[in-house]
Amino acid sequence: MPVALITTNVRVAVSEQHVYDYSVRTYGASEASGIPEGELIRANGEIQRYLTADDAGPLVIKVRNNRGVAGPLFNARETAHMADVRDLMQVLFAVHIISVATVLALAVAMLVIWPPRALAMALLCGALLTGGILGAAGLVAASGFDSAWTEFHVLAFSNDLWQLDPRTDHLIQMFPEAFWQKVTTLIVMSTLLEALLMLGASAAYLVLSRPRFVERILLPAPAVAGPEGHARPKLSAPSPRHFFR
Repeated sequence: MPVALITTNVRVAVSEQHVYDYSVRTYGASEASGIPEGELIRANGEIQRYLTADDAGPLVIKVRNNRGVAGPLFNARETAHMADVRDLMQVLFAVHIISVATVLALAVAMLVIWPPRALAMALLCGALLTGGILGAAGLVAASGFDSAWTEFHVLAFSNDLWQLDPRTDHLIQMFPEAFWQKVTTLIVMSTLLEALLMLGASAAYLVLSRPRFVERILLPAPAVAGPEGHARPKLSAPSPRHFFR
């Protein structure tokens, strides 16, 4: 469940060009790169297709700067890093499909084998696990996003091509670290909201569908003397107070 939710939100963010355009418009990419904003917006469409398409070829983007001079948007180091990013995204997309398919298959199997309450309990546990994982990740990020972001790149990539110069490299000018921090926060908050909705729905179903048992409790009656002097129980008439839920 945590993997399915997180990879779904990451895939949505990567597949939406408005996310790329937001960074270009918000963080002054045009001023930093010397390339008109319209050219960068057009380049975003090519970047989005490159990262999400199954058969994307080499990333070759030509743009014109503010002086009207045409040239490649990215240098060789940036292009090589984008190829690494694309490989990482393809792995993430595969994990996303497998995790979502696994969750759906398990849900169907549980509905066939067990009562619906079992599925609701499983969803509740999955939501709690998701919240726990994101909470732990949030504590790590709170200690310093810069160090956490650097550690992520060290673990995700086998080279140092991700170490770019914001003074000269257009890729980091278009998508600075502040943008990635905001996107990461948005993905975490969206996943937490989804987990909370799932938690609330599952808990509500478990409460509303809980079985109710009616049990009759017979209270002992005082003994009275029979005809031969033997004690015999005195039977009292049924009373509503003898019934408890």
